[in-house]
Amino acid sequence: MGWPTWSIRARVTMLATMVAAVLCVLTAWLVLDHRHDHEMDHRLRRLYSADLEMVHRFAHRAPPPVLHVWEVAAMQFVDRAGRVVSASGRFQGRPRMAMFVPSRRHSAMDRRLCAVPGFPGRCMMVAAMWVPAPGGDLIVYSALPDPPWYGSQELVARLLAGSALWLAVVALGTYHLVGRTLRPVEDMTAELAEITATDLGHRVPVPAHHDEIRYLATIVNHTLELLEGAVQRERRFTAEASHDLRTPITGAILRLEEALLDPDTVDWPRMAKELLSDVERQQAIAEDILTLARLDADRSAQHQRTDLAELARTELQRRVPGRVPIRTDLAQGVVVSSDRLLIARLLANLLDNAQRHAATAVTVTVRAEDDTAILAVFDDGAGIAPEHREIIFERFARLPASRERDPKGTGLGLAICREIAHAHRGTLTIEDPGQGTCLVLRMPLVD
Repeated sequence: MGWPTWSIRARVTMLATMVAAVLCVLTAWLVLDHRHDHEMDHRLRRLYSADLEMVHRFAHRAPPPVLHVWEVAAMQFVDRAGRVVSASGRFQGRPRMAMFVPSRRHSAMDRRLCAVPGFPGRCMMVAAMWVPAPGGDLIVYSALPDPPWYGSQELVARLLAGSALWLAVVALGTYHLVGRTLRPVEDMTAELAEITATDLGHRVPVPAHHDEIRYLATIVNHTLELLEGAVQRERRFTAEASHDLRTPITGAILRLEEALLDPDTVDWPRMAKELLSDVERQQAIAEDILTLARLDADRSAQHQRTDLAELARTELQRRVPGRVPIRTDLAQGVVVSSDRLLIARLLANLLDNAQRHAATAVTVTVRAEDDTAILAVFDDGAGIAPEHREIIFERFARLPASRERDPKGTGLGLAICREIAHAHRGTLTIEDPGQGTCLVLRMPLVD
């Protein structure tokens, strides 16, 4: 139960920590780069400050052979010929520290050198400046070690400690927040685990916050309601189908048992007709159940362009004349996308139902309204009460008047018609014609 949540929590925490680590590295690099540039500027200012001090001190007198300086690591005075005329204590007797010469126009220049005598294996920052002296102009060179790229060990230690603390805060905070966010999912998972085929009444808790998880919980509950309704309908359908199939079988068994008790007095031809009637009823119920099962399982029938008026005219020509005549009002050019066999089955069921209940005639109309095709079957019978106009579309639902007129009916005809309508993205409803019954099929028109 907890493993998926832990996996998501671990992945999100790891991702957030990695992003925070990358940001820490970038921040540390920017800080160290800024610190390095600042230290470079600071050391250059020290070098030029030391050079300027030498310019002011020896502008009118010759510098001594030994220079005493503390601001820089090394210093030299070099004449125009390149001879070292004065140097700090560490540079006594050493060659010239730098070969570059500042232009007279700018009088000062600096370089980063990695081959300065006296500092093997180290890079130095060297600044040079012209010094006007009585015996001829001199160049004063001063040097300081190049600062390391990381600034200082203390700064690196502080950055590492701060980054570690920040990453710990991010990891713990992300772990906690993701856990709180996923807690409703854990509750939903626990509730879903309690649902079984025999107990579909459970619903997952809906969080108070209006977010994606609340939307998920709402959709899950809606799906569970649909599933529970579907299972209840299937159970009711199974029970009703079993009852309707068992009734003729039980009747046939009883008649056979009675006949076998006194076979000499039984009218066997009449018995055979009664048994045949029961078997035919069972066959009709089985065929209707099979049709409903196919419609429930697969609604991806092969549709084709169909002219409703032509289809209705063809089916009426094939139909055996019934108890009452059938009148038509068929508008041409009402084209739909349909499975012809299914629509023909729907029309046949509607006509059978209408002819059983009509008083004098049945009327079939086909017309178009806006982008909707309409097929209506009207009978002038007693009509259906408003409170029963949805019940008759339920499976095995039969009103008393229907049972009297057609005892052999299955109660599945109109249910099959509505399923066929839904399979064609249409509707089948009962409209009030004032007198009688009018069943109306609506389907989308096609160009």
